[in-house]
Amino acid sequence: MIQCESKHALSSCWKIVRCFVWSMLAGAEVMAQCKSRTTNEVVFTQNAITDSSGTYTIHVKKDHNDEICSVKILSSPHPECTVVTPGRDEALVILTRYNGIASDDRYANAMGFMSREVAAGCAEVLKQYQEFDNEN
Repeated sequence: MIQCESKHALSSCWKIVRCFVWSMLAGAEVMAQCKSRTTNEVVFTQNAITDSSGTYTIHVKKDHNDEICSVKILSSPHPECTVVTPGRDEALVILTRYNGIASDDRYANAMGFMSREVAAGCAEVLKQYQEFDNEN
C-alpha cells in the first residue's frame, strides 16, 4: 500500500508577503485523483480531510504505474479562508513502486488557502525581509 501525505496551510499575509506567515488548516478537504495517460479517463479518486495539524493521509492500495496522479484542494472549512493560494491548488504525486523509490511513502507539495484579511503581524514580517535585502 502506498501512502500519500502532505500539509494544508492558511496564509494570512498574502496581500503583502505570500508564503511567509502560515497557520495549519484543520478540516480542509482534498482529493487524490489518477488519470489514464492514454485516454485521460479518471481511474482513481479518494478524498481525505486534514487533521488538527493540517496533515492528511491517503492510503492507496493499487499501483498507479501508468497513470498521472495528483492531489487537489477541494474546500476550506473556514469562511474567511476560501481563496486558494495561486499555484498551490494541486500537487503531482507518483503512486507507483516501479520508479526506484524504496519507500511506500509519498509526499505531495504543500497546498493552501489565503485569508481575506491581512494578519496584524504581516507588516513586521515584510519589514524583516526588507532589512535582509538591504544587508545584501
